[in-house]
Amino acid sequence: MGMFILKLIGYAIIAYFMSTAIHELGHVICGLLNHWKFFVLVVGPFKLYRKNLNDKIRFGIEKNPTFWGGYGGAVPEKFDDNVMKIFSRVLLAGPIASIVFGIVFITILILTGNDFAMMVGFIALSEGVMCILPMKLQTGMLYNDGTRYLRIHRGGQTADEEKAMYSMSLDNLLNGQAEIYDEEMVEILCRSEDASYKYYGLYLLYHNAEERKDEAEMDRIRREMSEMKTKVSSYIVKSCVLD
Repeated sequence: MGMFILKLIGYAIIAYFMSTAIHELGHVICGLLNHWKFFVLVVGPFKLYRKNLNDKIRFGIEKNPTFWGGYGGAVPEKFDDNVMKIFSRVLLAGPIASIVFGIVFITILILTGNDFAMMVGFIALSEGVMCILPMKLQTGMLYNDGTRYLRIHRGGQTADEEKAMYSMSLDNLLNGQAEIYDEEMVEILCRSEDASYKYYGLYLLYHNAEERKDEAEMDRIRREMSEMKTKVSSYIVKSCVLD
């Protein structure tokens, strides 16, 4: 009995990394099919990555454990009108890949009764369903894939927030950290009804005020962020540390 349990645990670990790899490859391949450029693929502590979009692909160890659950992406070489439409497809490609992968292994389970196929099938299906269902499930600051897809396609404020997050992330990736973040994009986040997005927007606004040496504005933002701390996760608070 003990050996059987150990075997299932081993199967579960392998199945989890297989499912995660397929999920992240779904995101990456969808980006590549839309003529985006490979940037990173993290599965567990291992990663393939570029230091910048013109660099060669390298193999390395991911030092940030928060990414060990899987992280992958291809990115455009510039932000244009089609980027968010393609990005919404990229979001869904990961969970769809997991679901298809899971169905394949559930079929193998039905045909063979194989324990490993059972583990892979159920873990992949679970991962795909959890990531595609729209729910208030955040990983760090952002929502799961399905929720972000809906936020983009609903239009209005939520779509603007997702555009702001992605455009500034892409700008940081392509050009390095901005001295002054795009004021329009930052203001969009500061107007958010979502505490996490608003807190991050205030953090960027504080950075801009600091660059301008606007002490009064820095004090105002610091007070507002302090009042919001209990509404956001400790992860976000730790990620948005003021000088």
